[in-house]
Amino acid sequence: MKKLLLAILGVICILAGIAGIVLPIIPGWALIFFGLSFIAPKLAERLKRRFFRKFFKKDIIYLKEWEKFSVRAGFSTKHFPLILKKTDDLAQPENQRQFKQVVPGGSFVFLDQPHGSRVAVLEDGAKYASAGFYQLPDADGVLTNLAGLTLLALTADCLPIFLCAKSRHSEKADWIGIVHAGWRGTKDRIAETAFQTLLSKSKASPADIRIIFGPAIRKDHYEVGPEFRKPFGKKFVRKRKGRFYFDLAAQNRKQLMRAGALDQNILDLDICTVCENSDFYSFRKEQDSAGRIISLITKI
Repeated sequence: MKKLLLAILGVICILAGIAGIVLPIIPGWALIFFGLSFIAPKLAERLKRRFFRKFFKKDIIYLKEWEKFSVRAGFSTKHFPLILKKTDDLAQPENQRQFKQVVPGGSFVFLDQPHGSRVAVLEDGAKYASAGFYQLPDADGVLTNLAGLTLLALTADCLPIFLCAKSRHSEKADWIGIVHAGWRGTKDRIAETAFQTLLSKSKASPADIRIIFGPAIRKDHYEVGPEFRKPFGKKFVRKRKGRFYFDLAAQNRKQLMRAGALDQNILDLDICTVCENSDFYSFRKEQDSAGRIISLITKI
């Protein structure tokens, strides 16, 4: 009975919202989102995020969901003033200078990203005590319990995965991490490795680990060959009109849940680098002219 009443209320709000688009005295979009939240809450959240991205052009989109854990996390857009095209660009002093003008922090760690499955663990604060940029060789993922150390990953279709292990004794995070998951790293289960390592290092329960998927190429645009079906399966490599399309995000979600992650603790922002190419770089669409999305996370 309660579900039926909520559904009726949701429909009423949606209809009022549609009327409000025509009649300016009624807050149309607000009512539509409000009504959808009763009927299809997950869809409402996805649409709301996409709607607001269209109207608020920012150089970095920060993840408000993790502020309560004392974690600053986010990713750059095409409005970011510095264009990077490869990880080595962060080793250039001039790029570092420009980067620090926009992004707060003293010590930054960026991944070498050879499209592998190695996840580095940073625990020795003395190694990163001096302000500057540190490159991690042969790593596509990194975890740390060090406060003030900003972890960086660069992508332009691959999936950036943010991880956060909440403390058992407070709302603050004990550990954070970031993973660059391309199809090769996904094949080698890098997300699964990162989650299991985070569990071991943080001593947290799976219920205390939160995960967010950032911008990436999505299943309707990630065209691959039929050979992808062998490692990933038909469920994640769909055939459509004689072509094959890989669901990178869904495959990583599956691996994380197999490792112990809770489905409700995985937030997919549902940002497609191809669909939203005016705001996010896509190598598939732009080829060599594509810059890189900079994903960042810091334990404050």
